[in-house]
Amino acid sequence: MQIRADFVLENGLYTGFTVSGHDSAAEDTGISVLCAAVSSAVELTCNTLTEYFGVPQEAVQVHPAENAQNQIAVRLTEPDPVQSKLIQGLLLHLNLLSEESGGAVRVTVSGQ
Repeated sequence: MQIRADFVLENGLYTGFTVSGHDSAAEDTGISVLCAAVSSAVELTCNTLTEYFGVPQEAVQVHPAENAQNQIAVRLTEPDPVQSKLIQGLLLHLNLLSEESGGAVRVTVSGQ
């Protein structure tokens, strides 16, 4: 299984993202440094958006799964340039993790 990160770009602003999946390298032990790195970055981004930028908690949707194939989705209804830059920072971080892991993190951007 692969970790997927899908970002949404609308009118020049990043307005959301969805991260799901699990690192297949963790199948034997259930432990993955890559999963921990992705989870930590996503949690930091979500917590910063909700706790310091006032994004409503409802904008963050968590879908836990028994098989560690969890999914978290963020959709900003009223994005601003600062919130967009924070999401763009997560995009940069996950792209770097993708490069370092040989593509174990698949990152896409949809929109304009």
